[in-house]
Amino acid sequence: MRYVAGDLCFWLAAVLLIFGSSSASAEDRFYIGLEAGFSASGDLDVSQSFFNHPTRCHSVLYQGSGLNPPTDGECAAAKRSSFGNIFNPGIGFAGGATLGYALGNGLRFEAEYLNRRQGSARDLVSLGSDSDDVLDQKGNEWSEEDPPWARVRDLNTHHFFVNAYYDLRNESPFTPYIGGGIGVGSMRIGYSSAWLRKSDLGMETWQDAAENTTSSIDTKLEKTRFGFQMIGGVDYALGDDLSVGAKVRWTRFSGFDRDDVRWTQTFSREPARADGVTPFTTDFKVGDTDSWIFTVGLKYYL
Repeated sequence: MRYVAGDLCFWLAAVLLIFGSSSASAEDRFYIGLEAGFSASGDLDVSQSFFNHPTRCHSVLYQGSGLNPPTDGECAAAKRSSFGNIFNPGIGFAGGATLGYALGNGLRFEAEYLNRRQGSARDLVSLGSDSDDVLDQKGNEWSEEDPPWARVRDLNTHHFFVNAYYDLRNESPFTPYIGGGIGVGSMRIGYSSAWLRKSDLGMETWQDAAENTTSSIDTKLEKTRFGFQMIGGVDYALGDDLSVGAKVRWTRFSGFDRDDVRWTQTFSREPARADGVTPFTTDFKVGDTDSWIFTVGLKYYL
């Protein structure tokens, strides 16, 4: 997809240069615009990794029992565990404003602000089968009635783009156009995940203490990222200074990392690693995100 987008941007630039250099001159004018519509996101890949120990190694599960946690090799050295989900937040609202300058030869340049908001998506956590991953070794500990899950919610992105267009002018009041832009997006996502253990883990001290406990995380993932977009649309002239139109754009933003995010709880207690002291944290990775945005709007030429 990334190579296809690159080729499309190349040909788009070529079309703009060819048509822009050969069009007849007209009046140059500033314009302002308002638009609103909806956004449909592509898949959102969110994964995390953290240092992990077998459940039997956690010191908090032995508190008050008079017993000490094991000190064997598995309990002495933590291993990295990881899991991820691919979410589809669905359709949400999009709206924004533009300030542009139209040249007489059909070229237009504009600064654009757009806000995109989408709802939530929930999915069960799919664990792998690699027996070397401590998380996989815990597979028989989780509740079957409420298995481990993860959710994203309240996806909110503020886009700031600089765009270039070419208006395909003709004798009718309809003016199709094509364009593209580059910019940044400030993205914020609510993320949560919960892991409930069974009520019948076994007779061991640590098993009895771990039964019916929950490990969970509830946080915000946010970052300002680089992005680009490709745009097509059509305007209908309501007069010399006012037009109404429809626009569709495909937008891509780069992924980002967020490290050392603290969990909300482990074993229904303060989040800690096996030693009971070191905070239990995770490193997030959010993949590249695509979206299709459809809007209608007004342009007023100054």
